[in-house]
Amino acid sequence: MESHRDRDALQEQLHEIERGESASWVVYPPTPFWWALGFGLWAGGLALVIGLMDGLPQALTQLGLVLLMLLSMALDRRRRGTYPTGSPPRELNPAIARMAAGAAVVGGVSWFAGEQLGVWPAVAIAAVGAWAVVAWYEHEYAVIAARVRERVR
Repeated sequence: MESHRDRDALQEQLHEIERGESASWVVYPPTPFWWALGFGLWAGGLALVIGLMDGLPQALTQLGLVLLMLLSMALDRRRRGTYPTGSPPRELNPAIARMAAGAAVVGGVSWFAGEQLGVWPAVAIAAVGAWAVVAWYEHEYAVIAARVRERVR
């Protein structure tokens, strides 16, 4: 009997470790309604800067956009109280991979549209595409996070 109690205690300890590792990934306040829209506007702005500007003005404006993205990340970290660190729970990996692939597709299609059709179609594709990818990802993430919270409860 003693060995079962040790095994149960070890299982409980492993469960608590997994719960702690998952917490920063799955315990967070709701994402603001404008979050995906903000990403779309940012991506459209980046495409516009790349398509219409050159030289130092382009570089400085791109730097400003990068700083704006870093600021939004800092504000999100403050809103959440933490930011995910370490490896995500395994259930999130497919959604993260699909989001990264979606972002790459949006970037590639936007670039191709810019080369073939002009700046404005590229801006529209970047803005709408980024909005769609982030909106989908935020929804998918919330669904998976709820499942992970239930699993590690």
